[in-house]
Amino acid sequence: MNEPITPRQKKTSAATVVLGLLALVLLITTFIFWNRAKGAGTRMAETESQLSQAKAESTQLRAQLDEAKAGSANVQKQLEEAKGASAQLQTQFDEAQNRTSQLQKQLEESTTSSSQLKTQLEQAAAGSTQNQAQAEEARQTAEKLQREWDRAKASSADLEKQATEARTQLSALQQKLEAAQSQITELQTPKEVPRTRRK
Repeated sequence: MNEPITPRQKKTSAATVVLGLLALVLLITTFIFWNRAKGAGTRMAETESQLSQAKAESTQLRAQLDEAKAGSANVQKQLEEAKGASAQLQTQFDEAQNRTSQLQKQLEESTTSSSQLKTQLEQAAAGSTQNQAQAEEARQTAEKLQREWDRAKASSADLEKQATEARTQLSALQQKLEAAQSQITELQTPKEVPRTRRK
């Protein structure tokens, strides 16, 4: 006959079941924590990668900003040089205009004098050597003044052309400066780093 089950055997069997359940719970808990730790490690690696990429982009943007600042300084220097050249050309142009005015006045005086001499010659005797010499001298003076007047007009036209070219260069440099300043403003505007979706 089978021996009756004693209370000690029931107690031992219950303890085994409890220990088995505890071991199963511990195993499941360990697996869950291991999966979470693995996911956290993956997210940390992705975050570090994004941080490294952001640092590289920041370094590149800083280099571009420094380059743009250097270009802007160069454009500003060229603009200042162009302004100086334009002011110098304007001074030369004003001097040429003053000289032209003086020559115009001398030419008018010479023309008046020549007219007076011509009138005197018409009134004088046809064979008067003295009057002929005066007429020749007046004619030479008038021709000399006319040549000076022609040279002054040519010089004035050349200075006007130089002044126009200087104004054109100044306008082009101004446009380059505005473009460089716009580029600096664009580079100084921070870019938003895209957010990474969490798994």
